[in-house]
Amino acid sequence: MGQCYSVGLKIKVKHNSEEKAAEALRLHMLQDDKTEYNFEEFADFGVGTEKLDDLIRNCLAGWKSSPYCMEEVSGWKKYHNDFDASYGWDTVMKEMLETLTPFLEDQSKIDIYSDGYSIHGLVENGKCNWIYN
Repeated sequence: MGQCYSVGLKIKVKHNSEEKAAEALRLHMLQDDKTEYNFEEFADFGVGTEKLDDLIRNCLAGWKSSPYCMEEVSGWKKYHNDFDASYGWDTVMKEMLETLTPFLEDQSKIDIYSDGYSIHGLVENGKCNWIYN
């Protein structure tokens, strides 16, 4: 039994910061002993741990069977997925954005919708601000 999530992430990585952002997120994920990221299962269908897009896909539970999508427009990357995951997976997504914040342009954001509530994070002036509804 889990929780249903619908998530939208819109980010723009600062110039020459994508590798640093990927390294920071990878380190965070590897040191997070309370979360099972299923790296081996993701690797089985070509999602690794070196590229930022792959790490984000893992955090947004972008399995083959989910409607995960990513598009890039004018330097902004937009990710979306609807999925079932463990209760508390919203914490994983929040920690992802917090970890990436130093490498992101202002107006980068995440919108997380779950059973009966929503969480919205917005990067402004190098900080991530949260609104809970």
